[in-house]
Amino acid sequence: MLIALLTATLTAFSQSERTTDFGGIVSGELSVGLGGPFALSVEEELRFNNNFTQFDRWLNAVGVDYSCLHNRMNIGLTADYIRRYNDAGYYENRSRLGLQVTYTEEFRNFKFQGRSKLIGTFMDESTGEHRVNPKLYWRNRLKVTYQYPNSRFKYSLSAELFWLTNDPKGSYLDNLRTVFTVDYRLARRYALEAFVRMDNDLQVKKPVDRFYVGLTFKAKY
Repeated sequence: MLIALLTATLTAFSQSERTTDFGGIVSGELSVGLGGPFALSVEEELRFNNNFTQFDRWLNAVGVDYSCLHNRMNIGLTADYIRRYNDAGYYENRSRLGLQVTYTEEFRNFKFQGRSKLIGTFMDESTGEHRVNPKLYWRNRLKVTYQYPNSRFKYSLSAELFWLTNDPKGSYLDNLRTVFTVDYRLARRYALEAFVRMDNDLQVKKPVDRFYVGLTFKAKY
């Protein structure tokens, strides 16, 4: 994973004719315990791009999580509805299903987390043809979190690789996502998260480096 991440990073910045875009993300997350190791999560997200001038995506997500191994491992199922502005210049409906496994280990004030996620995104063919539909991705993320004891602040850095597995032309890595996050605990059940995210296209014809700033309100019951 580390070798692939390094290779993908070097590939991203060695490509010519790269363009840059800036945007913003506003979202809310709610997690509710269902008793025992199960939990239900709901997420709403609004995303803007094209240098903050265009509404790019509206995401509605729901998920069910199962925790085991003394909460070190989490297995989750997710279902998303997405309204997204596409390359043809109009908004289209998309649906997405995901299966993920997350494993976490703690050492002193640090938390190390690895996540592997399979995602299938289904596009609406009635509004236009898609060369690959559905798109099947295998995403792998490494995340490190630091929190000083009794502090309301928590800091995280993560890197994630997107592997498109079912393209007729062959499977390949097409995106690298890096995120730096500052999480502030407002109260026992509420937190506010600010983040900076960088998405780098890999191995595509017209690569774009996208930079986002975002804010997420989190509630947990």
